[in-house]
Amino acid sequence: MPARHPDLIDKSRDLITLINREYVYEIANEAYCRAHEKTREDIVGKSVAEVWGQERFESAIRGHLDACLEGREVEYVERFRFGPFDRHMHVTYSPFRANGGEITHVAVVSHDITHISQIESKLTAYEFRDPTTGLFNRKSLDIILDKEIAQARRSPDGLRGVLFVSIENLGKVNEVFGMATGDLLLENTGLRIQKCLSPSDFLFRFVGNELTAIVVHLDHPSDCGRIAQAIVEEVKVPYRFQDTDIRIGCCVGIAVYPDDGDDAQTIIRNAGAAMHLARRRRADYVFHNTEAHTRASERMVMETEMHQALNKEQFELLYQPIVDATGKIKGAEALLRWRHPDKGFIPPGAFLPLAMETGFIHSISKWLLYAAAEQVARWSPRYGIYVSVNLSAEDFANPQLQEVLASALRRAGVTTPAFLKLEITESQCMLDPVGTVTQMENLTAAGFDLFIDDFGTGNSSLGWLKHLPAGTIKIDRLFVDESMRSPEDLEFLGNIVGLARSRRKRVILEGIGTGQQLELLRTMPVDGLQGFYFSPPLSLDALGALLASDGRLPLQKNTAAAEAAAAPG
Repeated sequence: MPARHPDLIDKSRDLITLINREYVYEIANEAYCRAHEKTREDIVGKSVAEVWGQERFESAIRGHLDACLEGREVEYVERFRFGPFDRHMHVTYSPFRANGGEITHVAVVSHDITHISQIESKLTAYEFRDPTTGLFNRKSLDIILDKEIAQARRSPDGLRGVLFVSIENLGKVNEVFGMATGDLLLENTGLRIQKCLSPSDFLFRFVGNELTAIVVHLDHPSDCGRIAQAIVEEVKVPYRFQDTDIRIGCCVGIAVYPDDGDDAQTIIRNAGAAMHLARRRRADYVFHNTEAHTRASERMVMETEMHQALNKEQFELLYQPIVDATGKIKGAEALLRWRHPDKGFIPPGAFLPLAMETGFIHSISKWLLYAAAEQVARWSPRYGIYVSVNLSAEDFANPQLQEVLASALRRAGVTTPAFLKLEITESQCMLDPVGTVTQMENLTAAGFDLFIDDFGTGNSSLGWLKHLPAGTIKIDRLFVDESMRSPEDLEFLGNIVGLARSRRKRVILEGIGTGQQLELLRTMPVDGLQGFYFSPPLSLDALGALLASDGRLPLQKNTAAAEAAAAPG
């Protein structure tokens, strides 16, 4: 990738490089080459591992490049050895987007601050550090928060959180055990709080018994509530001293840039005000922004109730039949539902994103697989039907997935894995195509059959079908709905089905909502049909009774209701 302004880059005293997604240098300015005592030809076109060594690349560089390629800016100060000299460098990794599109490269700029480090190293320890705790002090907070806000302004979704932590009961500790013990406890409490933060976050002693944290990487403002709750739980663990349990606590005030202020002083003031409000309310934490506080509280409640739901057996599976052209049930898709004792049915879209974010999805999916395997054991020998389950991208990337599946089938007494079908959406496949294909190959080798769900809604091409070890694709209901609009849309759907069949894939059409749709699509060479026209998701007992009666779908009593539900408006 040619540089637009090579002269300007080469005249800079900063070390400037551009590195592509294969970790290969495409640009290296003169200052960078001089620092390495190499020619430009020795660097450009070479990998970072070749220039720095494989061990250094893997341990200290690759992680920063990968984080940057995911959209995060990385900044740090470190000492480097260039030839015979050690230099302190301020290094910034910035995502580079070609023509404003997706991230294609990483721009790395290193500014030599060796002379500053040498002159100010001793002063820094006194001027910017708190001598009691070793944390950054209030002066450092002003400087670093200004810098973080400036960086956040350059990002379209830049968020920064400030957490004011008031340590409670510290005065009483000083009175009973002495100031030295109180100082030691405060220092250790700072270490506990740092465990709740990420390495890129900052912790300061603001004044007295008040500590302040800057949270750098946030997906949502409400993430600060989760961090604050973790801090509260960590701080309240008692200290053991002279056969006595010393108990302290804390409360946290939260302000978020840019919602709660556009400059450092406003953010600090609002976080402090929220802390005082938390203290008066005797709350664990309070957001300055009322709406953010409500959202964070709701997320915390849902996360707690979600964990309780698994223990209290509030999760259940409904089963939507999949039929052949005659209406005979060939299988059923297991659909997760949460029956809350007070809120009724909670749809998956309301809690699964949080489960994925917190990692609880693995526990839910394990329960789901075990429950589905039990139904395979009950229905498959008697009626010859399969059960399909939906897996998230997190589940599919889990290296223990095959072990969990084998355990679920073994416990249920199922000896034929092919009766438990595994569904993953097309869009989830595209998150990691290489890893997905590898996992599919492993699962196929173990005897499992794989479905690509919602096919046609992702960013893959139809030609990608030949690379997928999945035996079945489920064409998204969008194409079924659009097939009713014109002969051209119907022909397009037929071409997708034909191409899938030419790749030796079985095809299931999703979202059949009316008899009119069925009549149009009945002639297509598909292996399965699914939708409310045939049946809504059924309880375990309801589907069991239907299978026992050898009923064909749609049942007459279901048809009118299904067509009414599928009608527009």
